[in-house]
Amino acid sequence: MALEILSTLIPISFGLVFVSGGCHVINIGRKQYAQSDRVTDTSTTSISSLQPGTIGVEGIAHPAEDATVRKSPIEMDDALVARVTVEKNTGGSGTNWKVLHEEMIREPLIVDDGTGEIRVEFPVDGELVVEQMQTEVQSGHEPPERIQRYVETEPNVDEAPRRRYGPVGSGEHRRYTEEAIKPGEKVYVLGTVREIQGSRGEQQYLIDEPTEAGDFILSDKSKDEVVQQLKQIGIKRLAAGGLSVVIGTLCISWPWL
Repeated sequence: MALEILSTLIPISFGLVFVSGGCHVINIGRKQYAQSDRVTDTSTTSISSLQPGTIGVEGIAHPAEDATVRKSPIEMDDALVARVTVEKNTGGSGTNWKVLHEEMIREPLIVDDGTGEIRVEFPVDGELVVEQMQTEVQSGHEPPERIQRYVETEPNVDEAPRRRYGPVGSGEHRRYTEEAIKPGEKVYVLGTVREIQGSRGEQQYLIDEPTEAGDFILSDKSKDEVVQQLKQIGIKRLAAGGLSVVIGTLCISWPWL
């Protein structure tokens, strides 16, 4: 009797995990797809004709007068805005990652589109949509020199434990990701424009807050490329979440099939 109950509960438990996880992924995918629609619907305006409110601008990024151009933590490139994420694999299949450390560089920048300039300050909850420089270090493997240097100089990141047993390695499987906006890059910015008073008393504009829908995007891609990337990621997550829900439903139904 106990064995029969156990054989029923096990697939149901697995099924509930799959359904719950799938619904979560579907919700993320839905939000990203909806965000792509909002980016599409937000007009890209020349800086010379800006007005306060939700807006998108494209232009060349330069450091503001009070900015310090810094080196990105891993690649050591000049950067105005950068994010580094260190993760470890928790699932063994390369798909489940836990964030161990995340850090940001945020310096004020000026975007120049040829018609004018506007100051941009990247908020804490802003979203970077940029090319990722990603390095995976498999269990037991020696990290590349730039990763070793980063770990040695970053006090909040410990060296990954690793051992070698002949050809077999053990330890943490880690992933190091760096995203950066460099001086001189063409960028796209979506956010809320507000009016501020300049140092000489003149009226100026600043983008430093998300839109009413919660969007603040800084990207090294064009608006069209940002829309395409968000849609693709959204569709992939909707598909992955849907598959997980189907598998979970089958597991739950298995004892009665």
